[in-house]
Amino acid sequence: MADEKSLSFNQVREISNTGTFNNLPATILDVRSAAEVDGGRIPNAVNIPIGELGQALGLATDQFKKKYQFVLPERNSKTEALLIYCKSGTRTKMARDILEKDGYKDNLYVYLGGWDEFS
Repeated sequence: MADEKSLSFNQVREISNTGTFNNLPATILDVRSAAEVDGGRIPNAVNIPIGELGQALGLATDQFKKKYQFVLPERNSKTEALLIYCKSGTRTKMARDILEKDGYKDNLYVYLGGWDEFS
């Protein structure tokens, strides 16, 4: 993944505060476990544990929304951004690979500093 797809602490903080990235609505996806998220998360982030991500992507939109209480941006959307993070970057890279295989590329961004850096 190109360096421009990896976001800095300041960029992530701004996305968390505004809900936007490059003037587009942005979803911040935390791929840590529910127990980790209970201990704190980036404000306004939503959660799908990495172990559920592949299966979650296969759900119909209504099933996905019912289970996770949000809707993912469309694959390669030109009007929405998707930012993923975990604790320190390892699961972020795994999630990036899963999402890229599912068709997310142009609108997919990573925060490799993760919760360790943000908190």
